[in-house]
Amino acid sequence: MCYHVSLTKSKPEIQNRFKTTFKNPDLFEPYYHLNGFSNANGFIITSENHQIDKAKWGLKPENFTEHQVFNLNTLNAKSETVFQSPLFSEPIIKRRCLVLADGFFESKHINGKKFPHYIYLENNSLFAFAGIYNYENNGAINFSILTKSANPFMANIHNSKKRMPIIIDDDFEKDWLNHSLKENEVKELVTSCFTKKELKAHSVSKDLHRKRETNSKEILKPVYYQELNTLFD
Repeated sequence: MCYHVSLTKSKPEIQNRFKTTFKNPDLFEPYYHLNGFSNANGFIITSENHQIDKAKWGLKPENFTEHQVFNLNTLNAKSETVFQSPLFSEPIIKRRCLVLADGFFESKHINGKKFPHYIYLENNSLFAFAGIYNYENNGAINFSILTKSANPFMANIHNSKKRMPIIIDDDFEKDWLNHSLKENEVKELVTSCFTKKELKAHSVSKDLHRKRETNSKEILKPVYYQELNTLFD
């Protein structure tokens, strides 16, 4: 699962890291906490033009119109079933994207309580989630983030569902955007592209799930909880 992300870096930093430009640079502002359930826009690089573009988080059927009703939670797509899904099977082959981020949030559950954590790469560097996308009837883009079974580090944090988003290793980003790959090549890529970099994490404020407005630097600050004394020992 991955429903909460951050992208705190500046436009020049993002463009330099991914060797491309923003399609509409005036639309971008960094965010410390983007809640996928808030009808949110993220920023992606599509396999078609390789530019950074704004996109609505939550995949809709291709050519979806504003008059249609769609109530499924598609913020994420399970990598284990994505090729068999009526909604996901076409975009995983034809429309893959990099979903830009520098961190994400998950919660550890202890005795019925949730303790939010912020997860990021060593040096707090920029990275990309494996994503898929569709176009709405009006040309707007929407997307989902692919997930997989959690590795031991993430299973210790996200101990309820034991899932994690697929963070693409730098060496596989170009391959992920290669729209000429065959289905068997994409399947192999999905299972082999996860980052080799070390993940880091610290617990953060429970305001992450309590307040309507949490898009501030404060939400990234470490918060100590006695119940988590041995979490990373």
